[in-house]
Amino acid sequence: MILNHIDLQVSDIDASTKFFESFFGLHCTYRREGKIAFLRDDGGFEFGLSNLHNSPPPVYPPDFHIGFVQENVDRVREIYERVKEAGVAIKFELQEAGPNFAFQCLAPDSIPVEVRAPRNKI
Repeated sequence: MILNHIDLQVSDIDASTKFFESFFGLHCTYRREGKIAFLRDDGGFEFGLSNLHNSPPPVYPPDFHIGFVQENVDRVREIYERVKEAGVAIKFELQEAGPNFAFQCLAPDSIPVEVRAPRNKI
């Protein structure tokens, strides 16, 4: 069995959709204005963003995050530079983190997004 869909609760569908399209290459395949959007990655994973009941910003547990594992460290650096240049808030700076090279930025609603690659993949 392959996990191929997850839904993230957000307060602003449009802002979140734009963020994930702009910085992580996801493509919106369906949108119901202000309520739900389905985004897809190049591998076919479907990422839902929803706020069906006009809820306030969600409160996620402190260690919650979503992540994008990259093929190499150079790709992590490239994404880091792009989000930094755009003024996206950084939760933790680019660094060696265990066996990975990683950083975390904050998506709309202050949702942590981790970007990492194995350190030995340059």
